Amino acid sequence: MRAWVLVAPRLRMARLLAGEAVAELAEAARGVLLPYPRDLERYIKRYVSGAIRWVELLRAVEGSGLPYAGSWEWVEEPLLRRLRSLWERGFRLAVRCYGPSVGEEAERVAELLRQILRVRLRGEVDLEEWKRVLSGGRPVPLEEGFVTLSSKPVKGAAVVEAWRYPPPPTEALSANSVSPEAVKRYVNYIFDFIIPSGSLDEAYLRWLESQPGWRGAARRLRILAKKLGILKA
Repeated sequence: MRAWVLVAPRLRMARLLAGEAVAELAEAARGVLLPYPRDLERYIKRYVSGAIRWVELLRAVEGSGLPYAGSWEWVEEPLLRRLRSLWERGFRLAVRCYGPSVGEEAERVAELLRQILRVRLRGEVDLEEWKRVLSGGRPVPLEEGFVTLSSKPVKGAAVVEAWRYPPPPTEALSANSVSPEAVKRYVNYIFDFIIPSGSLDEAYLRWLESQPGWRGAARRLRILAKKLGILKA
């Protein structure tokens, strides 16, 4: 039995496609490994198994102190609802979360914000600090028979590409790819695209439309997102 890595960025559109990819593997897989804070695992398990409603899961996430709870709920909803529908159809996939604790994630986000403001306000890029912050996460785990959701491929697993577009600059940056240019692209993406937009998906589409060679694909993706109700028509 093999291990799979399902590559999809933190976008609602991508998580919708990720859910369909999991459904295609449901007969062969034993479970899924999700990059969510491990504090949330028990609530997510209960939701997927039908023990609690979506609104109860949201209440638990918001009460956990997760710093980006609002965007997390919006982005992850399609995947989690798909996992629940698979459970209802008899696919008893195990659900595990491999992310840092909510407290660790809050500390990481606070440090990341400090570095972002340092770049934005002073134009200073401390590469060692960026490497330290970006390397603070947990390694992406692999387990035989499990589908691991990740924003990047991992060696040693069968890669399932749920998203065939460039990753957002916020997910393209890693401790292994830090450079002044990459950091500035990251920061500019936040201020020029995420902050003025109503959602991460809208920000991504606006950014993709600005990329040479991807404008046609971005327009088609925007039309699809409107049809699916991800963006306002």
